[in-house]
Amino acid sequence: MTFQTITAEQTGRVLVITLNRPDNMNAINLELARELCHIAEQIGQNPGIGAVIITGAGNKAFCAGGDLQAFYAFSPEMGAHLKQVTDYFHTAICLFSEMGAPVIAAINGVAAGGGLSMVGFPELAIASQSAKFVSAYTKIGLSPDGSSSFFMPRIIGIRRYYEMVLTNRTLSAEEACDWGLVSEVVDDDQLLSRAMELAQSIADGPQSSYRRIKSLVMTSFDSDLSAQLDKEAGFLSDCADSDDGIEGIKAFLAKRVPQFNKS
Repeated sequence: MTFQTITAEQTGRVLVITLNRPDNMNAINLELARELCHIAEQIGQNPGIGAVIITGAGNKAFCAGGDLQAFYAFSPEMGAHLKQVTDYFHTAICLFSEMGAPVIAAINGVAAGGGLSMVGFPELAIASQSAKFVSAYTKIGLSPDGSSSFFMPRIIGIRRYYEMVLTNRTLSAEEACDWGLVSEVVDDDQLLSRAMELAQSIADGPQSSYRRIKSLVMTSFDSDLSAQLDKEAGFLSDCADSDDGIEGIKAFLAKRVPQFNKS
């Protein structure tokens, strides 16, 4: 499939998705949301992909949020148009969250609005020194989307999330790291190489284990302790009986590198 607003480049078992609207600060319009949804569907069906990196084109922005100019062009039906955009965007986020391949956000420049939301759902996030993080929704009279209200309070805490969305405080990369929004800050020219290093280190890992880990984390806030322990026990048992579990234990005992299933 040919994409107009993103690029997708695979190296080994790592797929790099680049939001590719640099002249618009990689802002989200209907086509970008639709293409994110389509690429997420493709990844979920491709056992040859073991890790995904999401980044932005250029050096100004990871993603500046929604394309307000494009949205406003649909007035007075802007609300209906935004619903169409978010339907694609939110489906993409669900697909990324459910797939076995871990997702890494490599934040280069501004992450605002929906771009900030795209820092929340990946399993790992690293930022360049020049990265900036801001909610920006209430500045224009809107409320958050893109899973912001789901993932962000879990990552940085409710008080800090409220501070971001109510005051539109802008965080530097170092502040974002202090808050736990990202786990690492690197020099601008090292961002993609570091993201690729991380991705390659996990891409050959056990995809079935990754998928179960994602499921455990996603349900942990809605489960009581007993239910969560039951789910952990069931998943652990399933993993132990799987080809990957058997291979992993055999490799550990033999003191060799395991050769996990690539599916």
